[in-house]
Amino acid sequence: MASAFPKLPGFVPTQEIDKPNFRKVSSTKQEQNREINHLSNKEYAVPRKQPIQIPPQTGMFNPDYMSTTHAMHLPKNSNNDSEELYQPSWVKMDRHVLRFSGYFKEAVVESALENYRIRKITIFYYLEDHSLSITEPKQENSGVPQGAFLKRQKVLRADNSKTFILPEDFRINQDIIIFGKTIRLYDCDQYTREFYELQGIPQEPSFVPQSDSFETKTMTKFIPQKDTVMKDYLEHKLGGGKVTSQKQFLENDRKVLKFYVFSDIDYILHYYLADDTIEIKEINSANSGRVPFPMMLRRQKLPRKFSLNQPGQTYAEDFIRPQDIQYGQPLIIYNRKVLIKGCDQFTRQYYFEKFNVDFPLGGQEEYVHQERSNIIIPPHNGIGDEQDSLGYIYRLQPKPPKKDFFKWVDNQVNLRFLAMFNTTKPEDKDRVFVITFFLNDDSLLIYEPTVRNSGIPDGKFLEKRKYKNVNNNNEFFTPGDLIVGNEVQINGWKFQLLDCDEFTKKWYSENFK
Repeated sequence: MASAFPKLPGFVPTQEIDKPNFRKVSSTKQEQNREINHLSNKEYAVPRKQPIQIPPQTGMFNPDYMSTTHAMHLPKNSNNDSEELYQPSWVKMDRHVLRFSGYFKEAVVESALENYRIRKITIFYYLEDHSLSITEPKQENSGVPQGAFLKRQKVLRADNSKTFILPEDFRINQDIIIFGKTIRLYDCDQYTREFYELQGIPQEPSFVPQSDSFETKTMTKFIPQKDTVMKDYLEHKLGGGKVTSQKQFLENDRKVLKFYVFSDIDYILHYYLADDTIEIKEINSANSGRVPFPMMLRRQKLPRKFSLNQPGQTYAEDFIRPQDIQYGQPLIIYNRKVLIKGCDQFTRQYYFEKFNVDFPLGGQEEYVHQERSNIIIPPHNGIGDEQDSLGYIYRLQPKPPKKDFFKWVDNQVNLRFLAMFNTTKPEDKDRVFVITFFLNDDSLLIYEPTVRNSGIPDGKFLEKRKYKNVNNNNEFFTPGDLIVGNEVQINGWKFQLLDCDEFTKKWYSENFK
């Protein structure tokens, strides 16, 4: 009987409509796969259930959103124990994975460094459908494309039994053949050991696989031993170094012992209790005839004995401590004798409380030079900022005046007032102005609105800057000087404050009560 279907591929009445492709398969291959594809998956007892993690629905459109499985769609408030009797194997074994570590040996040709390479892999066996996947950890400069070694799939046994690899085929310290690769298993995770103990076939202990030339020579990095003594010496040589005891630094920070010493002339010795350092300062007096040299000895740890040792041979216990400084006894500082003459009140109290020693007071104090200033500050000419102009008077190379940064940040608000001239001139008595006071830097800006056909140019009347109040001892204007109803004189102009905006009224009610 002639078929009504056209003679085209895919239009035959006997083919399966749900098949994804229509490639021809040999009859021999079909016979091999027919029995295997219809085998049911074997179920195993698992040591513990996997917790059901229901992700929040808010991030479901995020690329990093947790993928869902059928276990997350189970009905709530149901008896799971009774439902397990009717669950298929792919539901019971969902997310139960066995993890093994193995390696295989691969020959390396045309290399003078190695003859073979030990390639370590990780095998994941999925109990859900008895499939497995293999990954290879990446090594730096290995020269091998590592990562996904075998995608997840079912693998047939190598004994031509037409059956898939099962969990019974994985044994530590034994070989397993996967697609022609002989892999020796040497380790597994804790969950895998619990799984096999529950089956009654525990795994053998793990062992460390052998290493190859690449791992021993190339991957093994030399870890140098740190010479802490040499490091401490070099840091202190450069004027730094860490404090041996952090507690000592926190308890004695800014606590300094002050001694008056003598060596051909008078000096002042400072001992810093925070880090046990010493400095010697020269006392300079007026018309002494000496070159003013500020420091006789810069701040450093002072060794008890001066010797040219090798770097790193001067240890912490060889430095001078407070108990080594005694009244009337010479102190050897780099082969120079320095006589202790006395101390200040803080040092005396410290020695009495710490060592029960009455250290006498006395010594020559530092000479305080009294600077006499004959500088006559001229009045400001009105050009620029007065604080910037004063910089040229006090210093040859002026520095810009410092601003109050926190005041600038915290007070980014403006106060606005409506004012007019307090004058009898007919051309000026009707002029209206807007005075803006900036709280962040106490500056003023006066603006004159537009009045049509007045003949007076509108716009900025006074530049933004700080102005002085002649009625308040020439102090700079403050918000307390700008009160509605009062008269203020700004840069020689008299203004009558008429009104202010709502924000200004609210600000004055909160800050001026």
